[in-house]
Amino acid sequence: MVKVNIISGFLGAGKTTLIKKLLTGSVAKEKIILLENEYGEVGVDGSFMKDSGIIVDELNSGCICCTLVGDFQKAVDDLIAKYHPDRLLIEPSGVAKLSDVEALCLDHRLAALAVLKQKITVVDAANCASYCENFGAFFEDQVRYADTLVFSHSDAGTPQTEVARRLAQKLNPHAVCFAGGWDTFSAQDILQP
Repeated sequence: MVKVNIISGFLGAGKTTLIKKLLTGSVAKEKIILLENEYGEVGVDGSFMKDSGIIVDELNSGCICCTLVGDFQKAVDDLIAKYHPDRLLIEPSGVAKLSDVEALCLDHRLAALAVLKQKITVVDAANCASYCENFGAFFEDQVRYADTLVFSHSDAGTPQTEVARRLAQKLNPHAVCFAGGWDTFSAQDILQP
């Protein structure tokens, strides 16, 4: 069974930086595919991913959970059949609802091939309150449905980080939270169930 991790977050939150960090941990020994949904966003650093042995595939003509449902299913099926990966990292568009992407991953058609292990949301601590106010349901959905919240642009104990953390924990009191400098936690810490 292919392990699946979804890494969500708004544009500029730090999803690509987190993916790079995750690739420094024990998953670096695994065969990994990164499936990106680049709906109006700039793709990841392809040369870094190639050098790390990561296979990158992009869905860039719409949102995974809206217009690309069939394309998503086909892309995942094709990628698994062609590359036989150990792990699939899914990076949806910054405005995708994590609950919708989760539903696609739990669909019976993928259940025979893959198992959803974790839903991670990168929360930009500097803009958390603004995102909540301006993007309401989209932002709240990404926080509510995450197993793990990783706060970017944050320093542990700062007022801005604490406000973001309290807001996120109010929306999702069960998520594991990582805040502060990203050098204070490892890839393995984040990938613990």
